[in-house]
Amino acid sequence: MATILPQGSSIFDKHVENEYVRFDKLSALVIDDISSMRHAIRTQLQSIGMNSVGVAVNAHEALELIGVNTYDVILCDYNLNKSSSGQHFLEYLRNENLLSGTTLFIMLTAETEYSFVANAVEFIPDDYLLKPCSETKLRSRLERLIDRRTYLIRVLKAMDIRRYDVAIHECNKLLATAADDRRRMDVLRRKAEAQLKLEDYTAVLDTYARAATIRADAPWILLGMARAHYALGDSPQASSLASELIDKNKNYVAAYELLAKVRLEADDEEGAFDLLLRSSVILPSAKRLRSVAQAAFLLGRLDEAKANAEAAIQLSTGSMVERSGDYLSLAQTLVDMGDHKSAISTLEKNARKHGDEGIFGVAKGAILAQAYFDAGEREKAKKLMDRSISLLASRKNSFVMTALGKAALKVGDVILGLKLLTKAIQCSGKDEMRIARHVKKSMVDTGQKDKVEDVIDGGRKRILLLVDEATKLMRTAHFEEANQMVVEALDIQEENIETLMTAAQLHLLWLKHEGLDDKIMARAKTYLSMLDKLVPNNQKVMNFYRFFNEIASK
Repeated sequence: MATILPQGSSIFDKHVENEYVRFDKLSALVIDDISSMRHAIRTQLQSIGMNSVGVAVNAHEALELIGVNTYDVILCDYNLNKSSSGQHFLEYLRNENLLSGTTLFIMLTAETEYSFVANAVEFIPDDYLLKPCSETKLRSRLERLIDRRTYLIRVLKAMDIRRYDVAIHECNKLLATAADDRRRMDVLRRKAEAQLKLEDYTAVLDTYARAATIRADAPWILLGMARAHYALGDSPQASSLASELIDKNKNYVAAYELLAKVRLEADDEEGAFDLLLRSSVILPSAKRLRSVAQAAFLLGRLDEAKANAEAAIQLSTGSMVERSGDYLSLAQTLVDMGDHKSAISTLEKNARKHGDEGIFGVAKGAILAQAYFDAGEREKAKKLMDRSISLLASRKNSFVMTALGKAALKVGDVILGLKLLTKAIQCSGKDEMRIARHVKKSMVDTGQKDKVEDVIDGGRKRILLLVDEATKLMRTAHFEEANQMVVEALDIQEENIETLMTAAQLHLLWLKHEGLDDKIMARAKTYLSMLDKLVPNNQKVMNFYRFFNEIASK
């Protein structure tokens, strides 16, 4: 959650000059599935003075250790095991924000692996070490990396606690005195990352332009510029830059994935699918295979959807990126292929370990209802569907509602089916475009194509009217009436970002106009917290937090 520090305090209360200069003060974690390699690297680290060196056999062990310890250095083998590579592990740590910016992540790799991976990935480690590595080379490399970290330490610490404004300020101070282009590039990259977090896309383009004067062909510059243009609504320029990056580096998967978003936005689903497929072939991961499976499913290319869903399960089983939802996706694909036996087997046997609880259990029942209906067991299908609906209760999950809506349409309850699909759209939040495509497919598959537009538009117009009316009432200080409009709009779509923005603004103005009130403050906090989860680091939300703190401190 965004936070504001008390006036006069600093995130740099601890003196940081020369904080990391002695190896005996550093801690390290070595991750390698080969015992002899773990021992050799650990011995080398101890020989150069490191006293605190942990070891892990695989990503699971490493994740447990990282959860309870803070390491200065992580050395991870690229080829961990069949279910998780070092690159997969690094991507997971970065995506889940489990790795401090002050922790150095070094990938241990063979020369043949390095030449490919270093040019394909977006989440690059702090450095690569080619195996075998001498103690002298290890020491030299660590000294260089630690020197860079010490130079950037204030920026990295600010980024860790999400004080991106402070990080940018520290970057500007470093840029004013940077001695060489290498230092400038390090700082400009961190500054751009902070500006992206704040969604200050115009400013970040200036930062990338400055970095390009030093090294115009750096992939992260082209990718960052493409993302900024995409966020600003300039899809043609984003497409041009992403395509340029692919032309220069055929293996840079993040460029394919961004270009796929642009294609999808332009309703070029086939083009988007092709790009996602190419990225998954270049650098397979469970996440990429899931994206390909979903894109193929929505295109009706069910054989490819099945193959990629199965590949995602095979690649992730037993790893930290295993997802129960993969079995749901595969089972729904099998149902749509007419293979109800395999769908039932997938959920009742293969996915047994995931149980029948929570959202997974509700979705499982919805898909099984479809499968048993196709198998001719209509009574069992109806019982499964009814049970899932009763378990759904107050849960608002768009995927589950879509599966249940399709089940209801299959068993002949058209009114219930359309109601559930409408709710799926209404509670989809920022995921609305993807859910709308799933809803459309469900309706086409069950003979309800003529009602697609009504269902997808259901609730949207009402929300717009309510938000508009709430805004008018808020501006005339009719706060109670405005709140009623907001509550009604959120009841239709709980995670509608525009409605939540209006709700937060309403309650902040209410507090400013009427004075402090515990109930209004509590509601304001709730809305801000929801926005923080839906649109993290959003500049407008951060301004709301500052306004809230100013009001609360009076």
